[in-house]
Amino acid sequence: MTRQRRKAFHPEVFLTKMDAKSIIVLFREGQAISSQGDASKEVFYIEKGQVKLTVKSKRGKETVLAILHRGDYVDAGCMTGQAFRTASATALTRCRVLVIEKKEMMRALHNGHEFSDHFIACLLGRNIRIEEDLIDQHLCSCEERLARALLLIARYDKIRKPTTVIPKISQETLGGLIRSTRSRVSYFMNKFKKQGYIEYGKGLRVHSSSLAGVLQDSMFSDLRAARPS
Repeated sequence: MTRQRRKAFHPEVFLTKMDAKSIIVLFREGQAISSQGDASKEVFYIEKGQVKLTVKSKRGKETVLAILHRGDYVDAGCMTGQAFRTASATALTRCRVLVIEKKEMMRALHNGHEFSDHFIACLLGRNIRIEEDLIDQHLCSCEERLARALLLIARYDKIRKPTTVIPKISQETLGGLIRSTRSRVSYFMNKFKKQGYIEYGKGLRVHSSSLAGVLQDSMFSDLRAARPS
């Protein structure tokens, strides 16, 4: 029995039909999308590309919170009254982002059940990821955390075909993502390379089926579980 493909929902098309104010903005690699501490007045929807979320302490120490993909919302906290952005969003690759004003977002959620269902599903999926990340930090080894991070960046958790080649990501970024040091990341990246799990070229090629073997005894061994798309 084959799994029926769910029809994709396109927020841009829906918002255009209801004459809601929204704009498409293109960001180049490394360009800031939003900054920590700025007034939170818009919601960003990633239509293409990958976005890095970071937070910086008062002492200037920065850490990576997450890497987001197509279909994820950024700065949705303004919908619950969050006045200022708690993190910075930076384009990790070239990105196409839908920018939606808070009042227009609210109108769309109230007037469109399909849109609100899509938004809630995305937020729930994000919450699941955050919970898994917390469990990951406490129960999994550095090697397992790195393997899982690479698989998730390659979108191995999606039903649709994963991305075998992912953009170049620094070892500092990966270290921040899995809460480890650059030296530990370097050690395991070299180990994965020798084992044939990853390859370097124009980008980082992830052999998902092989790398998933690192997690075979982990509670995250099945990364192909369905997620809201």
